[in-house]
Amino acid sequence: MNREKMRKQRHKKVNTGKGKKVGFFESIGLKIKGFCDGRKGFPRQTDEKDWYSPFMNQEVNSFEEFCSHTWSSLQIENEEEYARLEELMDGIRQKRGFLEAARANLSSADKWESDSESIRKKGEDKLTDAQIRARRKAEKEKKLAPLKNKAAGLEQELKEAEEAFADIQSKLVEDDNTTRLICHRVRDHILMRLDVYWNSALRHHPDGASMPVVPMLELKDEAEEAYLRLHKELMKRAAAIHDAIQGEAAEKEVA
Repeated sequence: MNREKMRKQRHKKVNTGKGKKVGFFESIGLKIKGFCDGRKGFPRQTDEKDWYSPFMNQEVNSFEEFCSHTWSSLQIENEEEYARLEELMDGIRQKRGFLEAARANLSSADKWESDSESIRKKGEDKLTDAQIRARRKAEKEKKLAPLKNKAAGLEQELKEAEEAFADIQSKLVEDDNTTRLICHRVRDHILMRLDVYWNSALRHHPDGASMPVVPMLELKDEAEEAYLRLHKELMKRAAAIHDAIQGEAAEKEVA
């Protein structure tokens, strides 16, 4: 699956199609529909005191279906990314443990070698103190080199894992925000459509005087809640790790 192509298409949806304002010809069709329904006595008041019509119900169902399709498509698209994110999070935790152990070993070895810098070995009686220190320093660097290389390698692995994690996490958050914006734009568009329809129906409705000036409709994106619920704990952990990484980076800059 070409995720970059899908992401571009998602961004494009924000400013195209149903995300736009009600067009001229679209408005005419809605006014005609409102005129016809109004003369038939639609919308009608329900038992819950709401005013509804088959057309309004169709628009609500259309919004719910659109959101469900959009969020479920995103779920399928990002399924591997969520798995990869969790894998990276576990890897980061493991690499941090390895790095801490490697640094502890390096620190312990460095202290041991530092304490031995002035020790004379057999056959070094005629060497000066400066020569002894130079020898011990060279021996120290040679002994510590594997430990330093191991720590440096683990630091690089951790850095790469954190960068990959940050990239995936930011893209997942961006995808959620973009999809949410698309659904909000579609909701706004449908509400604008219903306003045009309602105003036309209101003028020709036999009970128009008792009808609300605007349609009292609440469009809910329940698909978003269902989708985000699947990844709530994972993204919460990811946000905590992201904040920790950012905090460490800020501390290094200050230092």
